[in-house]
Amino acid sequence: MEGKKARKTDRRIEKTKQAMRHAFVELLKKKPYNAITISELTREADIDRRTFYLHYECIEDLVSEMQQLARNMIAEQLKNCENVQLDTLFDGLTNVVRDKMDFYRVIFTEPSCSAFFEDGVAAIKYCILASNPDSTLSDQQKEYYTEYIANGIMGLYAYWFRQNNPELSLDAFTEMAKASMTESIRLIRHG
Repeated sequence: MEGKKARKTDRRIEKTKQAMRHAFVELLKKKPYNAITISELTREADIDRRTFYLHYECIEDLVSEMQQLARNMIAEQLKNCENVQLDTLFDGLTNVVRDKMDFYRVIFTEPSCSAFFEDGVAAIKYCILASNPDSTLSDQQKEYYTEYIANGIMGLYAYWFRQNNPELSLDAFTEMAKASMTESIRLIRHG
């Protein structure tokens, strides 16, 4: 009996947190992250301020949790880093983006959300380095090349999102992005 009650409570908590995350994304469409107040957030989420404080101390706590969720989603898609190929990398990132299009549209276009962008860069760099342990490049060269490639990949997604009415579907964009990054990945592998 107690286990069932705990699951119900967890489900309600998760539903409340989802409402707050959704409200945060909706508010980000209207104003910068640092201008969003707890009152606005709770009004948008249709919850009481006290409910917000049951889960978070401040907006930054909500943002940190959202960053962790985004990191986890990327990590889950790229969990086999030792064997990652360019197709796998882009397909994984595209799957993450597809599941939360509104969220990532805001993340990639709102300058105040740069920490999310940096998390994505770090995850991609890790996967590239982990999948190329036998590279002939020096550690310094690998670091610079992977920084360049990871920022390029994230930059491509950001550019695609900044288009008000992208001429490319997400799938068509992914195929084009794969092709444009192939040569850079080749440099990591062969120098």
